[in-house]
Amino acid sequence: MDLFTPVVQEGRWHRVFEMILRGDYAAERAVFSQWAQGFIDRDNKFVKEFQTSFEPCLWELYLYASLKEMALPVDFSHHAPDFVVRGPAPFAMEATIAAPPAGGKPPVGWTQDDIPQDLNQFNVEASLRICNSFSSKVKRYRDFYATLKHVAGKPFVVAIGAYDRPLSHLAALRPVIAAFYGLYHDEEATARDATEVVSYNVSAAPKNETVNIDMALFCDDAYRDVSAVVYSSLATWGKVRAVAENPNAKTFYTTFHPQKGTIHPQVLRRLKRDYSEHLLDGMVVLHNPYADRPLPDKAFDHPRVAHFRVDETGLLVETAPDDFLVMRMLQSIVEVDDPSAGPTQEQR
Repeated sequence: MDLFTPVVQEGRWHRVFEMILRGDYAAERAVFSQWAQGFIDRDNKFVKEFQTSFEPCLWELYLYASLKEMALPVDFSHHAPDFVVRGPAPFAMEATIAAPPAGGKPPVGWTQDDIPQDLNQFNVEASLRICNSFSSKVKRYRDFYATLKHVAGKPFVVAIGAYDRPLSHLAALRPVIAAFYGLYHDEEATARDATEVVSYNVSAAPKNETVNIDMALFCDDAYRDVSAVVYSSLATWGKVRAVAENPNAKTFYTTFHPQKGTIHPQVLRRLKRDYSEHLLDGMVVLHNPYADRPLPDKAFDHPRVAHFRVDETGLLVETAPDDFLVMRMLQSIVEVDDPSAGPTQEQR
């Protein structure tokens, strides 16, 4: 599948697609080509959408590359849903993204004005976008996918990528944990010298002054037909740059990781030639404890993938690599004639 030969007029190109096409990004284009190897465009519009809308296609390609990495074979002989996974742990998975609301700013081209001043409001809005995307796909599953012979009886997974605003990666896992398990970690209310993050249970979030949106979606059996949610806030252009073979890139990677004995993350800063990131770093699987068809243990069984499960006592248990990638930021040095110009911040 040729992603980079234009099939639409230049004026319709997505901003990131245009940058990749025209910039010095041969290594990154090679990553996309590798991810797309074996991918079948069943409705003959994927390339057009990649060039015009980009993020949904980026997420779908990332998921396909991840399934290949975990040796989970995909059956493309069916027109829907997005991924029908065969092998010892068969399941069906539909991809979606947490997209900006109508009129909202896209997740590219952030400015200083986009840096959140109220982290709680930022997280609430991110949770609402996640819940909206999830409920739309569940409705589609109940109305259509569940009636298909190749889907009926299999575990069903909704895969959600976070692209709902500029700097969407800053929310990390806070909104998705609140959305599905009703547990919110409130960093705004946590003192800098605290030994634990202030946490509390939430069951809804305000959409506006008169409407609340249900959260804690996996805290009862309302979604028992959904086995799990796969989520990442880091399957972005930054992921492509991170895994690309381009050691000479003048890019610094600042990454945040859990640190034992403290609530403060370990922060690492490395130049591209010294930086390594796994394809699956940042991926999370949130299991539904009420699922009629739980996701098999062999699905997404990889040491770089984090899992959240509720144990028999009701406790939320996380299984993740010690150096789990919580957040990543890129800073590229751009050589220009103007000596007053400094490094440029890249999203995600």
